[in-house]
Amino acid sequence: MPIESLLTPMTLTVGYLAAILIGVSKTGVPGVGLFSCLLMISAFKGHEMFAAGATVPLLILGDLAAVKFYRKDCDVLLLKRLCPPVVIGLLLGAVTLCFMQNSQFKLTVGILAASILIFEFIRRKTGWTKVSTSKSFSFGCGMLAGLTTMLGNAAGAISSVYFSSQGLDKKKFMGTNAVFFFLVNVSKIPLMIAVTHTKTFLGYEADDAQIMNMTTFLLTLIFSPGILIGGYLGRQFYRMIPEKVFVPFILAVNLITAAYIVVSAAV
Repeated sequence: MPIESLLTPMTLTVGYLAAILIGVSKTGVPGVGLFSCLLMISAFKGHEMFAAGATVPLLILGDLAAVKFYRKDCDVLLLKRLCPPVVIGLLLGAVTLCFMQNSQFKLTVGILAASILIFEFIRRKTGWTKVSTSKSFSFGCGMLAGLTTMLGNAAGAISSVYFSSQGLDKKKFMGTNAVFFFLVNVSKIPLMIAVTHTKTFLGYEADDAQIMNMTTFLLTLIFSPGILIGGYLGRQFYRMIPEKVFVPFILAVNLITAAYIVVSAAV
C-alpha cells in the first residue's frame, strides 16, 4: 500500500489531531482515547482496518510516556486477574478480524463499547455493587477489552468501566491503565501482522486485508510529534481535573464517543 496514496492534506491534518489526542489520553484524560481512534479511522476512509492497525504504534508511544509518569501507581494484582481473559479476547479478536470487512468492524466496536458503558452507568445508578467483585464480571470485562482492542483499539471504554468499578483512585487508575495498555498494545503487533498475512492468503482484496505492514510504521514516524505535544497537554489536564470528578468525566466522554461511533457507522 503506497504511502503517497494515503497521505492527503485531510489525512495529515486529522491524523496529527488524532495523535495529539492519543497523547492527551495516555497521560491525562483516558476518556478521549476512543475519540482519537475514531478520528484516525475517519482520516483513512475506505481503509478503516488499516487505520486501526496504523494507530497501534502511536498508542505504544503514548503508553511509554504514561508508563514513565504513572508506573509506580499500578495495581499489579488487578492486572494479573485480567491477564487470562484479555489473552482470550485478543485471540478472538484476531480470528474475527480474519473474516471482517471495513464496512462491518466500526459498527461492531461501537456497539460493544456503548453497551458496556451503559451497563456501568446503570450499575452505578442502582447501587449494584456485588457484580463488580464477581469473577464473571472480571472475566467478561477482560475478554471484551481484548476483543475490542483488537477490532478497533476501543478497549478504553471497557477498561474505564472495570477500573472504576474496582474503586481505584485517580493515581491508581492512571498507573494501572498505563501498564495495562502498554502490555496489550505491544501484544497486538504480532497478531495484526499475522492477520494481514492470513487475509492475504485467504484472497481478500488489499483494502480489507492490509491491517499492519511497513507503511504502518512509516505513518508512526510521520505522526509521532503529535504524541509528544499531546503527552504534555495531557499532564496539564491531569493536574487540573479534581479527584472526585475524574472517573465520572472519563466514563461520560467514553460513552459520548461510543454513541457517536454507532451512529456514524449506521448512517
